[in-house]
Amino acid sequence: MGEIINKVKGLDVMTIDVKDFYAVGERVQIDLSDFLEDGILMEKKFREKLKNYNWAIYNNKYVNINVDNKLIIPSWAFLLVSYYLSQFSKDHVIGNSRSLEEKLYNISLDQLKLTDFKNKKVIVKGCSNIPHIEYVYNELTRRLSKTVLSLMYGEPCSRVPIFKKRLN
Repeated sequence: MGEIINKVKGLDVMTIDVKDFYAVGERVQIDLSDFLEDGILMEKKFREKLKNYNWAIYNNKYVNINVDNKLIIPSWAFLLVSYYLSQFSKDHVIGNSRSLEEKLYNISLDQLKLTDFKNKKVIVKGCSNIPHIEYVYNELTRRLSKTVLSLMYGEPCSRVPIFKKRLN
């Protein structure tokens, strides 16, 4: 019987694990309507509530500020809330939890050195348990498609080809 050869080990591919782009940290949500009077923003009371609020509870956390789209909120109100959160939170967005995750993913993805993948075969690992994983897949494909020789999905032993460029 001949020697067993591990063909997977010998593959000339780079692997990207999408879970590496997930920003670890606690996520919390603020409902902007909690600072309003019966759904109405009254400037003096709004400013007072913001000033007296315990913003320290958001220390070192990722925050999304939920806003009911039926409410009429002046633009300056978002600046005030952002100002107070900036003193404590790791990061924050106006929007839902998906908006927060997309922002955090983009920050991580921006650290990816695309030149490291120039004309390489790349596998994007599947089966990670991170929220909104399809967003990461989309962004990785969009960014890498201009750089890599080929892109695959899955594991080296069972990969699904996404595309392959022809070399001239």
